[in-house]
Amino acid sequence: FFPMHLRGIEGTLTDTMHATLTGVGLLFMLLALGCAATAFGKWFRLYSIGTILIFVVFGVLAGLDGSRLEANLPTPWMGVWERINIFAYMLWVVVLAILLLRIQVTPFQNDLGGKRVSG
Repeated sequence: FFPMHLRGIEGTLTDTMHATLTGVGLLFMLLALGCAATAFGKWFRLYSIGTILIFVVFGVLAGLDGSRLEANLPTPWMGVWERINIFAYMLWVVVLAILLLRIQVTPFQNDLGGKRVSG
């Protein structure tokens, strides 16, 4: 939605919005990780915590390059750190999807006579 511009030019609104959208996206990712971690078993909770730790470690590494990015200095590893974060999240989503597909869904009657689906 908001592409980054090439280095060497003045920062633009889309550059600022790119950073803002990245931050908002990260908050939603952490919210999803936290909610799903509490909803499923211990192994998935530990896996989710591991994914959060990956976010922290590689997010800090990418953040350390932020000042170099602002100064138009080379940041050869910044893209690697960002990709590790997003791929860790995508793998987490795949594992969550597989876990959700494996849940046995059975209908049951509620007190009012209607059918509900439980997971």
